Amino acid sequence: MRQWEPHDLLFHARSRMGRHDAPLGGTFRFVDALPHAPALKPPGPGRRAVLPRPDPAGVGPAFFAVVESRRSIRQGGAQPLTLEQLGTLLWHVARVQIHRPANPDDPRQYGSSLRPVSGGGAMHELELYLTVTRCTGLEPALYRYDPGAHELEWIAAPGAATQGLVNDAMRAAAMEIPPDVLITLAARFARMAWKYESMAYAAILKHVGVMYQQLYLVATALGLAPCALGAGDSERFAAAAGTRYHEETSVGEFALSGPPEPF
Repeated sequence: MRQWEPHDLLFHARSRMGRHDAPLGGTFRFVDALPHAPALKPPGPGRRAVLPRPDPAGVGPAFFAVVESRRSIRQGGAQPLTLEQLGTLLWHVARVQIHRPANPDDPRQYGSSLRPVSGGGAMHELELYLTVTRCTGLEPALYRYDPGAHELEWIAAPGAATQGLVNDAMRAAAMEIPPDVLITLAARFARMAWKYESMAYAAILKHVGVMYQQLYLVATALGLAPCALGAGDSERFAAAAGTRYHEETSVGEFALSGPPEPF
């Protein structure tokens, strides 16, 4: 028991069945009290950068070859990430394939979407924010990925807040130079908590893991340098992105750079 921290043990016990008799799962506890957050986050006022869309007939490496060659690569090479590579990655990870609007006659039939990455209840509560340091065809800044339009929405210019996010990432992965792009996974918590009870945050963290693996596989297929990170500063992110901490903030980070140098 000495190796359990109290908050970890409580979180483990209360987000699964067996050690409590509290409601758990899709109870729709707020269906009659609060409106459900929209399936797609409404666009903000920032200017837009249109992302290239990959050739649907494009052929990449065989799937199992990608699975076997997946590695965490902390440093990219001399060649920077390109806008085309970034667009291809986001297209195959997080874009909206199908958007299903809510049914106004049945509040339990909430707005949902289908995407390349899986998400419990088709909620897809994770938003991707990109702190761009080096990307051919894209100015450095903090952006949010709009998965419906397949565009980047400008959030903030480089500054102390965004540099802090990059510095945190470098410390987390023992990087010598900044990643070309730091992808921050932020959760819109109300998307999950409106329907799921006891397990909402646990499910969000599982979705982070699913997103990590999808990012790894697509980045590997593109010959890029991917590295998932273990921790980040959610308070710093909320300040940089202008979100409210208890409504939307970071739950995961992923470093991405251009092709690594050959071994």
